[in-house]
Amino acid sequence: PTKLHMVLSIAENDGFDDIVSWQAHGRCFSVRKKQEFVDKILSSYFGQSKIASFQRQLSMYGFLRLTQGPDRGCYYHELFLKHK
Repeated sequence: PTKLHMVLSIAENDGFDDIVSWQAHGRCFSVRKKQEFVDKILSSYFGQSKIASFQRQLSMYGFLRLTQGPDRGCYYHELFLKHK
């Protein structure tokens, strides 16, 4: 998860936050453009080429994909916070 935190920070600072970003409250993140995420970020930073592999890895770390509410589709883990 340290690398994921770094990638979210880089995305925010380098203008890739239209592809992947934290939600405003900083408790979950969203992949907004899956194909661009795979092409530009996943292969470069995680050495993967399939979104399903990334999702499986998140699941192994205990992340949940939210299915209801305003954060629907976002990935959440109680200990993975923007400012920590």
